[in-house]
Amino acid sequence: MTKKQVRSLKKGSDATQRGKPAKEKKKAAAGVSVQESAELSAPARFIQFLKDVRVEFDKISWSNRKETITLTVATLSLTFFISAYLGLVDIVLSKIVGYLIN
Repeated sequence: MTKKQVRSLKKGSDATQRGKPAKEKKKAAAGVSVQESAELSAPARFIQFLKDVRVEFDKISWSNRKETITLTVATLSLTFFISAYLGLVDIVLSKIVGYLIN
């Protein structure tokens, strides 16, 4: 399915899918009814699963390069500072415990 087909199915299915279980909504959005999916063979169900995965991957909004680099630097910086803080706390507490034991 193309992105355009998915969008049109999404728009049309929102009004008609109210009150139906989530599993039926997902199958209807993918273009396969629940009854049809139960009648499919194992390989056909697997292929349908892969098609559904493809549809879901098309819905993902990936971040651009700048956002990715910024968030990676922020994560690494925060990790470094927290580990340094915990290391200092560990050294101080071990010195205190060592002093109390001796």
